[in-house]
Amino acid sequence: MKLTELKKGEEAKIVKINKSGELKKRLSDIGVTSGESISFKRNAPLGDPQQYFIKGNNIALRKIDAENIIIEK
Repeated sequence: MKLTELKKGEEAKIVKINKSGELKKRLSDIGVTSGESISFKRNAPLGDPQQYFIKGNNIALRKIDAENIIIEK
């Protein structure tokens, strides 16, 4: 399932990132890597970006980027 499918308060484990290059490097730099636990916190007022909690930090990801992150509950 995709990261964008998580509901508020749910937690999941990152399985794979379906992109390479600059996006994968940027995600890795902020702690979004395979095997990490991530939870969905909330949407921005207009729905994009979305706020997630990973490795003790809150991060904001655009939906278009979050759709490339495969997770399992």
